[in-house]
Amino acid sequence: MKGRARVRARAATPTLALALLAAAPAGAAGPATLPGVHLSWVRGDGAGVCPDAAAIEAEVTERLGGNPFARAPTQFIEAVITQKTEGFQVTIAMRGGEGKLLGSRALTSSPGDCQSIATAAALTIAILIDPDALARAPAPKPAPPPPPQPAAGAAPGNRMPAGRVTALAGAGWGLVPGVAPGAGLAATVDAPGPFAIGVTAVLYPEQRPDPPDDGFAFGLTYGELAGCWLPLAQLAPAARLRVELCAGAAVGVLHAVVFAATPTAPGQRWTFAPAQLTRLIIPIYGGLVGELAVEATEPLPRRAFFIAGRPAGMETVFAQPAVTLAGWGGVGLRWK
Repeated sequence: MKGRARVRARAATPTLALALLAAAPAGAAGPATLPGVHLSWVRGDGAGVCPDAAAIEAEVTERLGGNPFARAPTQFIEAVITQKTEGFQVTIAMRGGEGKLLGSRALTSSPGDCQSIATAAALTIAILIDPDALARAPAPKPAPPPPPQPAAGAAPGNRMPAGRVTALAGAGWGLVPGVAPGAGLAATVDAPGPFAIGVTAVLYPEQRPDPPDDGFAFGLTYGELAGCWLPLAQLAPAARLRVELCAGAAVGVLHAVVFAATPTAPGQRWTFAPAQLTRLIIPIYGGLVGELAVEATEPLPRRAFFIAGRPAGMETVFAQPAVTLAGWGGVGLRWK
C-alpha cells in the first residue's frame, strides 16, 4: 500500500480505518501497554481556527482509553495542518526514538469546517499508536455533575431584584413660593432588561412669599412613581456610573397657612403633575452610592391663591407656573 492516502474528511473514518489497519504496525497495544508518545501538532497558514494540540490529545486519549502523552515518549508524532485553496490538508509522520520513520499519512478535506478533518486526524493518530483503536468504542464520558441544590429554605425563583434606597435633600422652584428647600426618601428596584422602577416621597416645608404677602405660607407633600431607562446598561455595560432617564407622575397635597386676614375655603388642595427626571448614580464604597438628580414637573391643574379686594394685578399671592424645577442630591445604599 502507498505511504500517502488521499481521503475526504467527511467520509474519512471508514475508508481511512481500513487502510490504516492494513498498514499499521503488527504489534497492537492495549490501553495498559500504550507506548509513551510526544505529539507535535502545528497549525500552519490559515489553520488558526482549527483545534489546538490539547484538543487533539484529548480526542486521541478518549479513543485509546488511556493517555499515551502522559508517559515518557518512545515514539514521536508530528502533524501539520494548513489551509489551501482546495481545502484543509494534514500531514502526519510517526518516528521511533532513534528517528526511524514508522509511518506517515496525508489527509485532505474540501473547504469549510476544520473540525471534520481534525477529527479524522485524531483518529489517524490513535490508529498509528494502537491499530486496535478503531475496534474499541471511545471511553464513555463522565456524567455531568448534578446541578447545585438551592439553599435550605430558599424558594426557587424568589430571588430579590437589585435596588437601592436613597435619602435626598434638594431645592425646588415653582412648587411653593420662591426657591424652597426639600427632603425626600426614594427607593428604586431594577426590572428585567435595562429598566428600573422608582418611588419617592417628598416634603417641601411651608414657605412664605416675599412681602407684602408674607402673611401666608405654602407647603407641599407628594409621592412619585416613575419608570426609568438605563442607557449605560446597553451602551457601556462595564461602566461603574449609572444613568437613569425617568418619566412618571407625582400626586400630593398643597397646603396653605394664613397668618393674617380671614381665609376663604381654607384647607388643602390636591395636586397632580407629570414628571421627568435624570439621575446619576455614583458608586462610593461597597454598596454605598451617591445620587444626583434634576427634575421637571407640570402641575395639573395649576393652583393659584388670591387676596380679595386688592387692586388688579396685586391680588395674586402665589400661583404655580406651567413648569416647576427641582434638583436633588443624596446618599443611598444599594444591594446586589
